Order: sequence, then structure tokens, then C-alpha cells
Amino acid sequence: MGSRFETQDKLIAATRDILIADGIEGCTLENICSRAGFTRGAFYSNFATKESLLGALAEDEYAALIDQLREQVRNWAANPKRVAESCASDNCSSNDEADGHLVMEDLLFEALDAIGIDKELYVIHSELLTRSVRDADWGARLLDLNSEFIEELGNVLTVILDAAGRKPTKSIRALTHAVVGLVMRAAGIDAWRTAAQENPRAYRKVQGAQASRKERQSVAQSPARDIVEMILILMYAASEPK
Repeated sequence: MGSRFETQDKLIAATRDILIADGIEGCTLENICSRAGFTRGAFYSNFATKESLLGALAEDEYAALIDQLREQVRNWAANPKRVAESCASDNCSSNDEADGHLVMEDLLFEALDAIGIDKELYVIHSELLTRSVRDADWGARLLDLNSEFIEELGNVLTVILDAAGRKPTKSIRALTHAVVGLVMRAAGIDAWRTAAQENPRAYRKVQGAQASRKERQSVAQSPARDIVEMILILMYAASEPK
């Protein structure tokens, strides 16, 4: 059993690499098997179709995002003085609104750092979502996975608002969808700006998965921080003091 799961993991990892580097069009069975180092026979011993492999990849991606968000919330809960210490380290004023803003920014950035605002996030989820629009069956499957992620991220946003002394005045689910839109745009801009800074003349030729797997940059240092900060404005507009 262990060997079977290992084979599946390698096929999923190979598909992920190809998806980031070459898009969904590059995810042919030949490319996937070649990258993973398996024959077509080995592939069909583990997945009935390429669609089932892509489904497993989507499940892995969303499960990882959800686990990372839950782990971040657990870290906050395990450190009840975390907010107060964060505020003190940021030299908060005695003004409650100013304190709340700094707390919200700090916790939001930590949550986004947990999931990663980078090229990998942008490419993988853009490719999967685009495919879901074109394929109704695939779309139905991805919708269920995405809904669970939206619910988890909504819980995180609620925790952040509460820590900042605010409560939502709009649907938290609608707010979460809007935040995801900004996050995805920020991830794309981060990839473009980073590529342009690293190689101004040839930024269109940035390598795929392997090039993006360097040490993850925090949101605070991201070239797209200005876009991420718009999330704070949105969260304020959709909430009020408790």
C-alpha cells in the first residue's frame, strides 16, 4: 500500500510541476509519466484517467490551503497574548482604532503568508478554475473543494475582525470571495513584478515550478503589498466596531 501511495504522490507532484511550468495543455500523459519516471501502465494502475489525477491534485491543493489556515488559527488560539504582544511590538498608540488596524494588518499578513501569495498559487488555481468553467463535471467537483476553502478562509477573517475589535456588517462569505479575488490578483502581480525585477529584459521567460520554489517571500516584502493592503480597506468597509 505504501508503494502505491508513493507512486500516486509522485504522479501528482509531476503534474503540479508541469501545470506551473506549461499550463494545463502541457499535462499530457506522456509528459506526466516522463516527469514522474513511470510507464503508462503504472499510471493506469493508480488513476483511471487524467481527469482523476487532476482531481487528486486539486484535492491536495485545497486540503493544503485549508490545513495551513487551520494551523494558523490554532497558533493564534494557543497564544492568547499574541495580539497584545503584536500590538506592543508595533508601537501601537492608545487609540483603539489605530490599535485595531495594526492588529488586523498583522494577523491578515500572517494568514496570507501561511497560504503563500506567489506564482504557484496564481498559476495552479487559475488553471484549475479556468478548466472548471469549460467542463461542467470538473466544475461541479471543484466547486465543492472551493466551497470548503471559502468557509475556512471566512472563519479566519472572522477571527481577525474579532481580534481587531470589529464585527462583520456584510455577508462573511461574500467578503471572503472578494478577498480571494484580491489575493489572486496580488499573487499574479507579485509573479510579474518579481520576474521583471529579476530579469527586466526577459521576464516573460521565467521558468516554471522549479524557479518559483525558492524561499517564500512574506507579504510584507511582496511587490504586490499595495494590492494586498486593499484587503484591509475592504474588511473595514464590511465591518464595524463591536
